[in-house]
Amino acid sequence: MLALQAPAAIAERLWPGSTWPAVVPGLMPGHGLPTTEIAGDFVLLDHLAAAQETWGRDAPLAMLGQDWWVFACSGTGDAWLLSRDQQQAVAFLDHAAGPDALPQPLGIDAGQWLQLADLMAQLEAAQDQGMDQGQDVVLQALALMEQLAPGLSAHYPYTLA
Repeated sequence: MLALQAPAAIAERLWPGSTWPAVVPGLMPGHGLPTTEIAGDFVLLDHLAAAQETWGRDAPLAMLGQDWWVFACSGTGDAWLLSRDQQQAVAFLDHAAGPDALPQPLGIDAGQWLQLADLMAQLEAAQDQGMDQGQDVVLQALALMEQLAPGLSAHYPYTLA
């Protein structure tokens, strides 16, 4: 039912003719991808919206613009951050923490984030279609998250239901 897809395959489906990452050596500020809702809590921002989010958030402890940049957001105001170094590490920034918000590293890179977003889209579609017999589909999603990156299900900021 649910399956992990390669980042390049996901990118081709979402943005035909594009390559992932959008800019070598990785997804960087100024990338050419459009704002795209991949799943409910995974909205990739175009480069202008990403810049506005990075410089406009009141989270001084997060070192936005210096160590991290906002490349995506959730439907509830949270942010997905990408490290500005060559590691392309992804972190989560909880808007509920306000100015005291700190990046919460997830142990994944930008390509794995795209895979996670696609997995959550598959989970949402399965649940919308009534395919969530008991908690089987949620357990499958959690197992795939662990396959993607050990410990990811424990660090994932949202509860799967």
